[in-house]
Amino acid sequence: MIKVGVGGRHKETKTPVGVAGYLDNCTNSGYLKKSFFDDPRISELREMGLSRHWVDIAESIGFDSFIVVWQKLSDHDDTRSSKCSIYVPRFAGWIKYQRNRVIISLRSSGFSYSDIQDQIKVDLGERVSVSHIKRIVALKK
Repeated sequence: MIKVGVGGRHKETKTPVGVAGYLDNCTNSGYLKKSFFDDPRISELREMGLSRHWVDIAESIGFDSFIVVWQKLSDHDDTRSSKCSIYVPRFAGWIKYQRNRVIISLRSSGFSYSDIQDQIKVDLGERVSVSHIKRIVALKK
């Protein structure tokens, strides 16, 4: 029902058939569909010959964020020539660290070693031996 009138003088009327949704001038929201791939600055990265994996990173995080990361890496104290190389640790190392934190948290919550083993298998799809879980817990102490 649509209320017509102002203040306390509202009258209820039926909703007109076929009237719903957004106004015509709001339906063309092409600007909302733009992505990082549409950014011409990313195309310039390709044109300058930047490696594909760097362009992929720029497409993933956006040009502005990529430029900040690139500049920080490039200005790092360890870079002494026009080409710099910086060690990038494997992402799997972070995943392993997070898994170990879960193990420690479960143990401090009172879970048994075998319960932790089962939980890691269910939640992360990873098999971890009870002896390994004990080593992880022991390292935290």
